[in-house]
Amino acid sequence: MAWLTKSRFMAGRQCAKRLWFEVNEPLEAHAADSMPLRQGRAFDEFVRALWPGRVIARGRGMPAAIAETSRVFAAGGAPVLHQAAVRHGDFAVIADVLRRDRGESQLIEVKASTSVKPEHLPDAAFQALVMRSAQVAVDRVLLGHVNNQFTLERAGEFDGLLVEADLTPQVEALLPTLGEQAVALHRVMALRAAPDVAMGPQCHLPYDCPFIERCARGAAPADLSTHRDERVRAGAVFLDRGAAAELREAPYPHSFLDFETIALAVPEVVGTRPYEQLPFQWSLHVEQASGEVSHGEYLAIEAFGDFDALASALLEVVPAQGSVFAYNAGFEARALALLARLCPAHATRLHALAARLIDLLPITRRAYYHPRMQGSWSLKAVIPTIAPDLAYGELADVRDGEGAQLAFLDLREGRVDGSRRAALTKAMLDYCRQDTWSLVQLARFLSAAA
Repeated sequence: MAWLTKSRFMAGRQCAKRLWFEVNEPLEAHAADSMPLRQGRAFDEFVRALWPGRVIARGRGMPAAIAETSRVFAAGGAPVLHQAAVRHGDFAVIADVLRRDRGESQLIEVKASTSVKPEHLPDAAFQALVMRSAQVAVDRVLLGHVNNQFTLERAGEFDGLLVEADLTPQVEALLPTLGEQAVALHRVMALRAAPDVAMGPQCHLPYDCPFIERCARGAAPADLSTHRDERVRAGAVFLDRGAAAELREAPYPHSFLDFETIALAVPEVVGTRPYEQLPFQWSLHVEQASGEVSHGEYLAIEAFGDFDALASALLEVVPAQGSVFAYNAGFEARALALLARLCPAHATRLHALAARLIDLLPITRRAYYHPRMQGSWSLKAVIPTIAPDLAYGELADVRDGEGAQLAFLDLREGRVDGSRRAALTKAMLDYCRQDTWSLVQLARFLSAAA
């Protein structure tokens, strides 16, 4: 029978049905990549460089990793051991770090988060349970996480980026009942059929379940009858001409701005902190009172980190007067404020640009609703109801912000080349351009209603 690993234990704690699916009816192909996975890998690599030691290979599977770990233990262990794989009975875990420090054996779970979260405690406790059951000494349990107050002052100098939080008291408190939970979850894996669990908050907490789409098949459509917005409850098209009247009064030219940003767990650019939203791309459409529209764009791959060049290019094409529209404009305001901090020579103009921002999101909320939006006013929910030809699902490769971030990393890290590199670059430009062109169409639609 399959082993209960740490990932399966945590899946079962979230939902027994998810655990059963993962073991008995797994998805044909999981999402190939995600930003949390990338951030986790980057922080793991940083920790391995910070604490050099023996690394157990994982490429040949869990049994081979367990065997290699056993050989290391039999030879006396190692001061620092990364990816140690241990099995006890039907339970198996891989520890991020086992470290000996002044005679103390430490189990260190590494997370790219910026604090200790509730779900980290059972995660670390299950590892401690299996380790101790397998006669591996664990005196203290620590969580190594990102210090989001760290600022990179010099390239390559990361003292202070890692925080070690002592979880030992909380883990010890969990251990007396954790074994029974693990046994119960192992029994779930052996059930003939998936347990009957209704969809609920656990589908998204603490993480989005990969089987949501499967569970939703045949389920009743989302019940919007109790939605707090009466327009959603009514389920009819709503258009308030008065609520959008301010668009008619906004002075021309009308600029439509969108940034794409990346938040790195391990900062690369001097003067930045972990998870700061650093712009690498922008798109700007400018509409004159005559209806004439022009477009400018910028994408930094190799030049990422040269924020002066990015800001200069934007300030060259954005009109000095008129209105500047964005959707959820607080995001663009923060990007402009960060650029002003990092590019003091342009700070005055960047702050002035931010002061002209007009947020289309609250205007749209007040003025418009369509049942196909299903209670959401995200731009990707709104636009297909007014401009079907701008459906984001039709875009190639990059269809959302995370897709743009992953494409950026693929290009920057040299994961693609040749025609694939050219195609991915085009996809990034097309996506960001569609964002601002969608804002042009939305403003026109709402203005016509005013």
